[in-house]
Amino acid sequence: MFRCVNTVYNGVRSNASFFVEGKSNITLLANTVSKQIIFDKDQTATGVRVIGPDHNEYTFSAKREVIVSQGAIGSPQLLMLSGVGRKSDLEAFGIESVIDSPHVGQNLQDHPVMTQVFKIKDGYGLDSHIRHSGPEHEAALQQYAKDKTGPFSSALLELVAFPRIDERLMKYEVYREAKAKNGGRDPFGPEGQPHFEIDFLPMFADAFQFHFPPPASGDYMTVIVDLLRPYSKPGFVKLLSTDPAKNPYINLNFLADDLDLICIREGVRYINDILMNGEGMKDLIEGDYPFPLPRTSDEALDKQILERSQTGYHPCGSNRIGKDIYHGVVDGELKVYGAKNLRISDASIFPLIPDCRIQNDVYMVGEKCADMIKASHADLYGSQ
Repeated sequence: MFRCVNTVYNGVRSNASFFVEGKSNITLLANTVSKQIIFDKDQTATGVRVIGPDHNEYTFSAKREVIVSQGAIGSPQLLMLSGVGRKSDLEAFGIESVIDSPHVGQNLQDHPVMTQVFKIKDGYGLDSHIRHSGPEHEAALQQYAKDKTGPFSSALLELVAFPRIDERLMKYEVYREAKAKNGGRDPFGPEGQPHFEIDFLPMFADAFQFHFPPPASGDYMTVIVDLLRPYSKPGFVKLLSTDPAKNPYINLNFLADDLDLICIREGVRYINDILMNGEGMKDLIEGDYPFPLPRTSDEALDKQILERSQTGYHPCGSNRIGKDIYHGVVDGELKVYGAKNLRISDASIFPLIPDCRIQNDVYMVGEKCADMIKASHADLYGSQ
């Protein structure tokens, strides 16, 4: 079990804007949609067109570089709208190909999660303090308003576990075959990585349990079984429209291989056994919400997993780093292959999904990219 490091300081959530507060040379534009990267004739990125909050179009020119940082969905979408992507796909939308880059939008990865909710004894959760109106809720609000402490100062996801379930998986022939095919190494964690991240939230968490209506009263615990290294092949992002305000087509390819389904099934059973039969927790759990989970039937449990599984909110990989344009979208300095003065700095450059939540890795990419930009423009940054 591990205690999460949270982006909360003195009871207030921290965010990226804190790093640019007070910087006179930085302007933030809210509610603005990137429309197109501008290239000159030799594939040099010279600026970007955007649609502002007033719905008017604006053009911003770049003296040095254009840095794209719109995430694993937005960044490949912007590249494709700008003519960077698989040529045949772009021409189908009437977009002139600037750089035929076949891996743009490919290799999309995420952590599939199976979420369930347990009813726990009242007084042991935070629903009455945060979700339900009443004296506990009012007291929590007053405490937070007074000194930024109490239930409302919590990031809620504070405790996680990282188990492996080798013995359970070895019962299945399909897993044994996949392991043998992988040179005797576990296909989910070949270097000994954990199979799952298990998240525990002391309340009903709407963001991970939108399948069912929130309970009107009582205390609950949300448990998330998060498959860290899916066996299924990665998915992709592709255009559905040339309108930048419209979402692209997103296929995460979750559970395309039955081996992922087997692994999540056994992960659910493993965690449920600990919670429902382990010392301490078994005395707090009163049952499932909203109905009992069919734990003894493979077929019935698989159906529940297929119906309830969703994103772990960790999309990445869709502009992966590679040794050349035939293997990836960006090089070791995060520069887009085939283009000049264009870099990408976000989770889309990951070649593989991390074996945990991706926030720290995204920070690392941003910090490393900043160092490389400084090195490329020493006349601006000196010896930094």
